[in-house]
Amino acid sequence: MIKTLSLCPTCYKKIEAFIDIKNGMAVMTKECDVHGPFSAIVERSAQHVSDFYRIETLGNNNTIIIHANNTCNMSCSWCYYPMGQETMYTFPYYDSVLGMYKRQRFNLLLSGGEPTLRSDYFQFIREAHANGWQAASITNMIKLADDEFFSQTMNPDFIQNNLYKFAMSMQHPKNYSKEILDQKMKALGSIEQKGLRAMCVMFSITSLDELEWIREFYNHTKHCYIMLRIRTMFQNWGNKGKSNHIWLSDLHKKYLDVFGDLTPVQCRQIEVSNMYCLYLQQSDGMHVSLSSSPTVENVDYHQCSRPVYMLALDGRCYPVPLAQIINEGIDLGWKDGYKLGGK
Repeated sequence: MIKTLSLCPTCYKKIEAFIDIKNGMAVMTKECDVHGPFSAIVERSAQHVSDFYRIETLGNNNTIIIHANNTCNMSCSWCYYPMGQETMYTFPYYDSVLGMYKRQRFNLLLSGGEPTLRSDYFQFIREAHANGWQAASITNMIKLADDEFFSQTMNPDFIQNNLYKFAMSMQHPKNYSKEILDQKMKALGSIEQKGLRAMCVMFSITSLDELEWIREFYNHTKHCYIMLRIRTMFQNWGNKGKSNHIWLSDLHKKYLDVFGDLTPVQCRQIEVSNMYCLYLQQSDGMHVSLSSSPTVENVDYHQCSRPVYMLALDGRCYPVPLAQIINEGIDLGWKDGYKLGGK
């Protein structure tokens, strides 16, 4: 039995939880003093939990994710983000709210929505740098296909101060129009032409079959980024999720089938792997991150305690999976129950 902490699926309050092996699966049981007992599968493969249940971390990925923009130029069916609803702030707000993290040498990672759609995007990046932050962006790459925008990222001050930092998000082509896919590939072509490398390319998948195409994409583009990330997605992060669950153990097995010739092995250079995330390194030198998305029913607080945080709607920072679930709790109307500091 593993004793840990989780959240009540009804009020999002932090409560004790226990993980036991039942019928070859890892099953969580927990009880809220208000809403009663709950039970949920944490991992379909008990062996996976035995192999990868770790609560320590190497702490080399200290980052704060902020929703720097609340609109997007895409409309992905699985997106959890409530477009247009969150208040947007200028850089001084984030600098003041996150001051303690800056002193601890955390970095900023601009997300959204789509951060490159901010009218003051380049000013925001420059202000962050001038105030002691290292800043990067998670982008869907569409703006990078715009020649004028891309040229601005190549300004001498951006290059000199190493401000060109992007994590690029991708999906299987079945989720795109040809126009959007062409724009994404044009952006990759521009990166290749300039001899640049993005921080990573991040695939969000809804089916394991998509890995076959990802391998083809990887064969042609791996020189354009430093890390390959593959994560499974839900419609939402919490108890309203509707998409089929892809367990991390299944994703790992499929990855070994498709990328096995590159002999991926567990990597401790980035962070220690755990039940929701596996870090691998391939024989060609590529770092790989495989991750699954916990829900409020089966979230293990200890397994989500990573040094990558997100600024949530309440103005506080939580490990990323918890922040997403907390935001969902707030959207559902809970203003007090979700607080993780106590009952």
